[in-house]
Amino acid sequence: MKLFSLHSKRINLAFASLVVCLSSQAFAACPAPAGGTVTICQPSANSTVYQVPHIEVNASPTSGSITTMAVYIDNKLAFQNGGPTLDLFPGGIENGLHHLVINTWDNFGRLYKAEENFSVTGNLPFTCPPTAVGIRICAPAQGDIVPQNLGFSVGFKGNAPITHVRAYVDTTDSFDLSPSSGQDHVVADGLNALPGTHTLKIMAWDTKGATYSNSVAIKTYYVGDCPPKGNTCTPGIYPETPNDGDDVESPFRLSASVQNNTRSITAMKVYVDGKQAGESSGPTFDQPIPAAKGTHIVIVQAWDTAGKLYRLTENVNVQ
Repeated sequence: MKLFSLHSKRINLAFASLVVCLSSQAFAACPAPAGGTVTICQPSANSTVYQVPHIEVNASPTSGSITTMAVYIDNKLAFQNGGPTLDLFPGGIENGLHHLVINTWDNFGRLYKAEENFSVTGNLPFTCPPTAVGIRICAPAQGDIVPQNLGFSVGFKGNAPITHVRAYVDTTDSFDLSPSSGQDHVVADGLNALPGTHTLKIMAWDTKGATYSNSVAIKTYYVGDCPPKGNTCTPGIYPETPNDGDDVESPFRLSASVQNNTRSITAMKVYVDGKQAGESSGPTFDQPIPAAKGTHIVIVQAWDTAGKLYRLTENVNVQ
């Protein structure tokens, strides 16, 4: 556990993301909705998500087939494809509040639409002053998907001076703080929660014995990269080539595998600058990836039979 004072630098939790609309442990797909509707599985409405945001959509027509899907972010066309599903990590989305609109059309020209607001953050909020008596949790937000070594930013205020603050992941007492005089918020990282659904609960006590608490439900994923098998490590994705920051030529060969997993891997997907560039049905991925000259964000995701999510993010420079 790392504890940060008011003058510490920010914790970078970029590339953690989004809320899914599946069962409590499923991350891998966005199910088809009832006919004549559009479902935005990720992000959920009014959620706060981490860079790079993940947009996952499925649409079903009343009859016929979906022929076009258009994605608008803040009234600007961000992406368009020709089918009923979308699996996208859009780049260039700044921190702050955004409006997402999904328009789809079937082969009869009928329009189906869904829209919502969501917010994007690239870092844990560095300051989180309380706005009222009690516990304020600035991050993570309700429903966030975050790395398993998660951080938090909270503010606290009592009717009397706060003497003690504790953080719990589910029922485990994971963090203990005796705040200094006048301290009213804390930013920390290093809490460990195995991938899945959890409750982060913050409690505080004041000098008069009053208790204050607040909690959020979150989901966590396995963080890459994991050393090759034979080494002791948490399960994760191991990149064989390229490494983060490598200079490559197009097409570059992307080779990665899930290591030390306890359950079978059912799927892997690779995204380059937000667009899916390849997939496999097992624990390994080894394919050529075409890309234009410049720097690109590569995201590799995998899912196991329990629906647990694995994620690795790298940058590559195409010469």
